[in-house]
Amino acid sequence: MAQANSDNLQETIAPLKEEIKEGPSKDLQPRAEKKKHNFQYRFKPEKDPFVVDCDTSMTVLDALNTTGNFRRKKNEKNTNEEVIQRADGAAVKTDFPCCLIEKDETLDITFINKTKTVSTDQQTQADFSIPRTDLVTFRIKTTGKKGFKNIMKNIELKNEADYVCVFAFKEENIKTALERDGRFKDKIFQDYVLSLESETNKGQQSKYEMTNQVDHLDKKSFQIIWIGKSNTDNPKKTNVKIESDVASNTNSGKNGPDLHPISSKQKQTTQNTESTSLSTKWPIIPDSEEILGILRSQFKDLLDTLKQRENLKNNSEVQTFYRAEYDKSVQSFSEVYKVKLLMRLSDSVCQIRVEGSAKGTGFLLFGQFILTNAHVVREFLESPDKLSFAKHLEAAFDFERLDSKVKLVPVKKQIPAYCYITDANKSRLDFALLELDAVEDIADRPRLLSHFSACPPPSGGICIVGHPDGGIKKMDPCFIIPKTNLQEAADKHTSENIDFINVITQRSFEDKWDMYENQINYNSCFFHGSSGSPVFDEDCYLIGVHTGGYVYKGEGGKTRSIVEYAYSMQPILDMIKAQARMRGLHDIVKILEAPKSDKSFESEAADQENHTDIEMEDCD
Repeated sequence: MAQANSDNLQETIAPLKEEIKEGPSKDLQPRAEKKKHNFQYRFKPEKDPFVVDCDTSMTVLDALNTTGNFRRKKNEKNTNEEVIQRADGAAVKTDFPCCLIEKDETLDITFINKTKTVSTDQQTQADFSIPRTDLVTFRIKTTGKKGFKNIMKNIELKNEADYVCVFAFKEENIKTALERDGRFKDKIFQDYVLSLESETNKGQQSKYEMTNQVDHLDKKSFQIIWIGKSNTDNPKKTNVKIESDVASNTNSGKNGPDLHPISSKQKQTTQNTESTSLSTKWPIIPDSEEILGILRSQFKDLLDTLKQRENLKNNSEVQTFYRAEYDKSVQSFSEVYKVKLLMRLSDSVCQIRVEGSAKGTGFLLFGQFILTNAHVVREFLESPDKLSFAKHLEAAFDFERLDSKVKLVPVKKQIPAYCYITDANKSRLDFALLELDAVEDIADRPRLLSHFSACPPPSGGICIVGHPDGGIKKMDPCFIIPKTNLQEAADKHTSENIDFINVITQRSFEDKWDMYENQINYNSCFFHGSSGSPVFDEDCYLIGVHTGGYVYKGEGGKTRSIVEYAYSMQPILDMIKAQARMRGLHDIVKILEAPKSDKSFESEAADQENHTDIEMEDCD
């Protein structure tokens, strides 16, 4: 027995020749948390600047307040408001993130009179430990145009600075960013837009509405202009009725003097009017006629393929089929108590970051230990049981919004258990058990070993919780694909992506792709960055670790996946226990050999009704 365990450990340490078939994680730029930084400042008209030491998670005001010189000057001007200008002359707000200030950049500080309409003490409650690439900055001229030039709440600001610099979080809209900034008059949010002069066609102005996202505004300069009063307060009314509504009234037998049965001629007129109205509301996309024709020509073949595959006789049965499929997808996790339990369990999911860059996902398994995929940390190893001292690895909890206050917990260099092999039972093992260095802030979070199932179901719904694309925490409900249906799933994907796939054959799963005994297959939108995510079954039990997918190069060389998969938990736990026993880690062995709680899922639901939080069994 000892010899077998030794052989297993040797396999763990031996170089692995086969590579996992998952594309690389999408790296992010280093985040701002606790990275040393500095900038300079001076009070006009001084020439010699002072140096400020800070870290990139701080705001500009927080950093300035660390210097006695700034505090003294601020106390002298306590009735005034600071104007902090960057090297390009644009004024930033006091809560501007230090991570967006260039190293050694000099900020010029002046003072203007405060106004009652301006709340200079209001600070953005944001955590700048998020990656810097999730933030954008843009400049706005301090004077407007076309009848509304005084756009700033403090009109003295335009005398000191021609532009203000605004920061924003990606995926939010312009209005949200400007409202948070707080320096603009509320009037600009009605009938005003941002105007950008074209770089290629001087004189041409591109206009951005307040509902546009900020993602493409980075490093650009705008002016706020008036576009005229909108007609939203008095929309035009139309007397055109949709045919189905008229038919419904006609069939009811309750027609009044104004509800006569509609004639064929009237139907045609109604349809033509409705069509004209829709075409006016939704203009045709330029140069789209050819693409529209191709899509229309393919529709009949796709419909016929679906009818043949699902043995459907007419279009009515097709509608019923899609309705049933939709119902399945929403019913798997539609019960409120399951949703609440999933939310609670998801608190244990974290993002794995190396030097601030997102590398994958992990989750609290037991005690102070988190589980992830071995390939997530493999390139940062000195040996199979130790992380490189040259790399700083952390677990980021609660990264659920771009402005979330993230809890960052360092990971110890020693790895209690690690495996990247295919064992003698044809089970694939791709895991790393990492030990956290401090767990005080996350002590009350669930450990998923207490919600573990050794026997994943052969079919049914599952839910994955993780950080796809290196972004915020998400979940994806989907369905297990039984192994006997894998080729059918591949064929379905092929038929829907026929222009991009020319290598899949009827025996592709048998001939080209390895299938492992502990593999759970499904179709998920989770891919890059989500390796190491926990996979839950329909009863919210942990059944596997999301690991990868069968990939190919799609349109534009983009990596796409036909089927995604996880590896089930039992072989992972068996190998962790074997390695822990060999290394003398008796506490881990004791935890894994402890009998599972027989507390039923129904009793968990009952607890939820009686307590604010669901009580979770903690195995440590």
